Amino acid sequence: MEIKIKKGKRGAPYKFEASLKRKVILEWYSGTLTASELNRKYNLGNSTLARWERWYKQDQEQLLPSTAMKPMDKEPELTVTDPSVPQRNEGLEEELRLAKLKIICLETMIDVAEQTLQIEIRKKPGTKSSRE
Repeated sequence: MEIKIKKGKRGAPYKFEASLKRKVILEWYSGTLTASELNRKYNLGNSTLARWERWYKQDQEQLLPSTAMKPMDKEPELTVTDPSVPQRNEGLEEELRLAKLKIICLETMIDVAEQTLQIEIRKKPGTKSSRE
């Protein structure tokens, strides 16, 4: 699959497709490439990756507002009294990994459908529902 990057006029921001942004951010999160390597690979500016990361987090919070993680002031103290806790944690970590993979797959399916059908499927933030 060849990646097409749209070029803008000098001084105007470049326009990138959401699927490319997601792909680059997920590639960065996977740890296979560093930020500078991704910047070179996709011909991005120095601050583009950080801006895309903020965009991606907002996109994820919009998709899953009830599961958005809030930063904690202080880490809770853990005391383990039940011997099954490590096994349960491993099971929960595996469920989380599978859930993240499912989200990635669903986002990819939506991206492909948007490109194929040339329609926007995702709801834009701030849009109002239509009145019938």
